[in-house]
Amino acid sequence: MTMDYMTLGKNIRKFRAQAGLTQEALAEIVGCTDRHIGKIENGQNVPSLEVTVSIANALNVGVDQLLYGNLVNRGDYFVQELASCVEGFDDKDKPNALNMIKSIVAIVGEFKTN
Repeated sequence: MTMDYMTLGKNIRKFRAQAGLTQEALAEIVGCTDRHIGKIENGQNVPSLEVTVSIANALNVGVDQLLYGNLVNRGDYFVQELASCVEGFDDKDKPNALNMIKSIVAIVGEFKTN
């Protein structure tokens, strides 16, 4: 399998922006240069495993989220994303959210068959 470093870079950029960090701030946390972060985000540099894990930790995401698009088995990612969407809900709201998700799945299923 060939790694898609452009996808990795785009995901790093997305999560960095969501975290409200500049390339400079992320580079300082990770212990590299902002130029290196910029080249990783543009797919020009290939980060080491150590740097990739440091970036994931700095952005408070899993490495699988950074690699999403490169992974063959993406099931865990979707489960984690769904769980994070409802983590702030109290126990009485979670069943309502689940029912809404099931309704959306049913609607999408109808569109797929048409």
